[in-house]
Amino acid sequence: MSTGPLVTLARVTFPHEAHLLKGLLESRGVTAFIIDEHLMTMQWMWETALGGVKVQVAPRDIEAAHEVLANYHAHRLAMSSPAFEASTPHSAMHFYGWRALVIACWATTGVVFPLPSVSRKCLHDRQQ
Repeated sequence: MSTGPLVTLARVTFPHEAHLLKGLLESRGVTAFIIDEHLMTMQWMWETALGGVKVQVAPRDIEAAHEVLANYHAHRLAMSSPAFEASTPHSAMHFYGWRALVIACWATTGVVFPLPSVSRKCLHDRQQ
């Protein structure tokens, strides 16, 4: 089932950027691979010489991968699951997480940090 050598889709500086891109591609059905990730972690001085961490895809998936990458850079990615949109009380959960953190800090150290502001907006609302 091999269709030839992998094609480099993108070169990034840091491994976490490559993993984010790989996750985005795989969420859209494109199988992606990360090359030179561990080499950059161990020998970071070679990053420029080797061209960074590479995200590669199969030649048959290159057009779809370029389309996903273009949509990502243009901020045109849509939510892939209507169930995710229906279950978005994430800001409330995030606020209660902060409250628990503040109580834990106060209980252990006696120092109280200010809570973040209550008014939060979902990232999905900002795109519309």
